[in-house]
Amino acid sequence: MKFSHLKRFKKLQEDLLLNLVSQLPKLPIPPLAQTLRKYEKTLQPLLNDDEEKQRVYEIIEKFGNPNGLGAKLQLYLEDRKEKMDNWAYKYWLKDMYLGNQASLPINSNPGMVLPSRRFTTILDLARFTSRLIQAIMDYKVTLDQGLLETEKATSREPGQPLCMAQYYRILGSCRIPGNQIDQQYISNPLKNEQQHVIVLCRNQFYCIPIQATDRGRLNEDELCSQLLYILDDAPCLKETCPIGLLTGWKRNLWAEVREILKQDQQNSRNLEMIEKSLFLICLDEPLPPNFNSTIMKKRNSNVEELKRDETNLTLQMLHGGGSTFNTANRWFDKTLQIIVSGDGSLGLCYEHSFAEAVSLIQMIEKSIGIVNDLPHNPEMPKSNSYLPNPEKLTWNVEQDVHVKIEEATRFIDSLIKDLDFYVYKFNNYGKNLIKSFKVSPDAYIQLALQLAYYKIYSKLTATYESASTRRFLNGRVDCIRSATPEALKWVQAMAQQPSKYDDITNKKVSFDLISEEQKLMLFRDAIKAQTEEMIDNILGQGIDVHLLGLREAAKETSPVYSSPLPEIFTDQSYQLANKFLLSTSQVATSLENSFMGYGAVEPDGYGASYNPKNDFIIFCISSFHSSDKTDTEKFVFSLEESLISMQNLLATKREN
Repeated sequence: MKFSHLKRFKKLQEDLLLNLVSQLPKLPIPPLAQTLRKYEKTLQPLLNDDEEKQRVYEIIEKFGNPNGLGAKLQLYLEDRKEKMDNWAYKYWLKDMYLGNQASLPINSNPGMVLPSRRFTTILDLARFTSRLIQAIMDYKVTLDQGLLETEKATSREPGQPLCMAQYYRILGSCRIPGNQIDQQYISNPLKNEQQHVIVLCRNQFYCIPIQATDRGRLNEDELCSQLLYILDDAPCLKETCPIGLLTGWKRNLWAEVREILKQDQQNSRNLEMIEKSLFLICLDEPLPPNFNSTIMKKRNSNVEELKRDETNLTLQMLHGGGSTFNTANRWFDKTLQIIVSGDGSLGLCYEHSFAEAVSLIQMIEKSIGIVNDLPHNPEMPKSNSYLPNPEKLTWNVEQDVHVKIEEATRFIDSLIKDLDFYVYKFNNYGKNLIKSFKVSPDAYIQLALQLAYYKIYSKLTATYESASTRRFLNGRVDCIRSATPEALKWVQAMAQQPSKYDDITNKKVSFDLISEEQKLMLFRDAIKAQTEEMIDNILGQGIDVHLLGLREAAKETSPVYSSPLPEIFTDQSYQLANKFLLSTSQVATSLENSFMGYGAVEPDGYGASYNPKNDFIIFCISSFHSSDKTDTEKFVFSLEESLISMQNLLATKREN
C-alpha cells in the first residue's frame, strides 16, 4: 500500500468503525435481584442437603439486601458502564486469561485439525503454504481497508449486527508473559511498517518479510522460494537451543527468562520480530502413529499397519508432541500458529485471549477455500536474484537460560504425558435427526453431556458452556450453566433403573419407576431451561460476568466502604459454583474432517468440545491421567450410551 493512500484508508476505517460502534449497544448490567435469583437456582443441583441450601440462600439474601453492599456495588458498575465501551471486558480478560499463570498449551490454547493435504514432494508443501500465506494476506487487506462484512445474528432477534472487533485482533498480535499479569501486543495495521511472518522448521526460526516498506508484497513464487530455502536449510543445521519450549512453561517462569533473554540485543530483536509478526508457520515433522494410546489399526493381508488417527492429529496441533517432536517448533504466545506437516496433516494452535474460535475459523476456512480453488502447480518457482534469503534468527543463550530450558522441557513433557485425550466420532446420528425431534442440537448435546457425567458420578457438576455476547460492543462470552435443576431431575429419571427379585422365579427383574412419558416431560423441561439459559446469555443477561464484576467492584471499593470481600464470594459455595469439572463448547466448522479440541480446565475435570454434523457428531474429550477421579475412555463410553438412550426415548415418542 503506497504511503499516499494511508490517510485515505485510515479515514475510511475510522468512519466504518464509528458507524459500526453506533449500531452496537453496550453490554447491559442485569438487575441485581435477577442475577442473585438465578445464581441461587444454579447452586441447587450442586449443594448436598437442604440445610446447606438454606445457609447459602441466607448469604445471597444478605448480599442482595436493597440497602446492603450488593446494591452499592451495582451502582458502581452502572457508573463504570457509562464511562466505558464495555464495563466487563477488562475484568473478564484478566480473570479468564491474563491473570492465569497456567501454561498455555493444553490449559488455554486450543488445537484445531484442518483437512489433510496430499504432498508428494517438498515443492507441494511449499507451494500450498505459500498460497495459504497469500490468501491470509488478501484477507488482511480486507481488514485493513475496513471492508469486512459485518455479521448479523441469525436467531433470537435476528438481524442484529455483531461486534467484529475480534477479527481485527488476530493478525500481528501476541500475548506477553508477566510475573503476575500478562500483557497483550496488538499491531497497528495502519503504520507504515514491514509486515513479516515467522517460519519455524526443526526448531529454527526464520523471518520472511512478506511486504516491505520499499516494495510490494511477495508473490506466490517468491514465497515458495523462501519456504523451499528454509526446508532445505533447517535440516542441515546442527541442533539448536529449543527456545520455543519456554513459551509452554508457567507464565511467571517464562516471564523471568524472557527478561534475561532481552538483556542481549540480538535476543531482544528476535523476541520483537516474533511478537510483531503477523502469524507463525510451523513446518512440522508428523507424529508417529503410536504416539498416543488410541491407535487406529488397519489389517491388510494379516499385516498390521499403523495409521495416524484423529486423536493423534489433534495432539500435534494442541501441543506438538513434546520436546522429542514438535513442541519446540512453536511459540505458544502467538495468536495464530498455522501448522503444516510433511505428511500433509494441517491445523492450527491459537492463543485464546484475543479472540474466540469463530473468528479464526472464519478466516482460515475462507483462506483454505481460496487455495482449494487454485489449480495444481508442480513447477519450480521462478528465481528472483534480487530477493535475499530468509533471515535466520540466532539466539545467544547463556548457561542460566539453558538450565531454565531444561526445567521447562521437563514440565511440558510431563504435562503432555498426563493428558488423557480422545477424539470420538459418534456415527449413529447427527444434527439432522436431532432437529427432526424439534430440539436444538446444542441443547440436546449439552443434556447428553450432563447425563454422561451423572451416570458415572451420580451427581452433576458446575458446567461451563461458552455463549457469545457479540451483539454488544466488544462482547466476548458469558457462561451457559447447563447443570440446571431441570437437567438434574431428567438425568435422575434416565439413570433410575432399580431391580428386585421375582418371588416366583427368584430371578432378578429390572424395571423403571418413571414412565417413558414422564421422562419425555422432564426432558422437555430440561431443554426449555437450557434454551432459556442460552438466550439470557447471548442477550447479556448471564450471571457469571455480572458476578465477576460485582466481585471486582468489591475489591476496588474496599477502602471506600471499609468492607472485606463479601461472604457471597468467600463462601465455599462460590468456589463450588466456579469449579468447572465439565468445560464445554460447540465449535462448528464448515470443512469436513475439521474440529477443535482443548484440555480440561480443572485437574479433576473434563474438557468436551463438539462439532455436530448432519449425520454424526465429533467430540474431543480430555482429562488428566494423574487424577484418580476422571477417565476419558469411561466418559466417552457413558456419552455414547447417553446419546443412544436419548435417541430411543425421543424416537418412541415420534412413533407414537
